[in-house]
Amino acid sequence: MESELRIVREITAEVLHADVSSLKERTRFIDDLGADSLELFEILARIEEYCRVSFGTDSIKRIVTLRDAAAMLKEVEHQG
Repeated sequence: MESELRIVREITAEVLHADVSSLKERTRFIDDLGADSLELFEILARIEEYCRVSFGTDSIKRIVTLRDAAAMLKEVEHQG
C-alpha cells in the first residue's frame, strides 16, 4: 500500500498546497488539513484520473485520513 499512499500524499499536497513531507498516514483531510468537501472531491477525482480507476459515489463518506484514501485506491485497483 506504500505506492498508493505516495500517490495520495502527492495529489493531496498539490490540491491543498501542503508540504508533502508533512502528510502522514493518519493525517485527516478535514480536521488536520482544513479541507472542505469540494477539495476532498477534487483530490479523489485526481486520484481516479491519475490511476485510471473509479471510486463509488459513497467513497467520500468513508475517507477521513490519507490512509483511508490509499486503502480505497488499493481496493479498487485489485477489483479492476
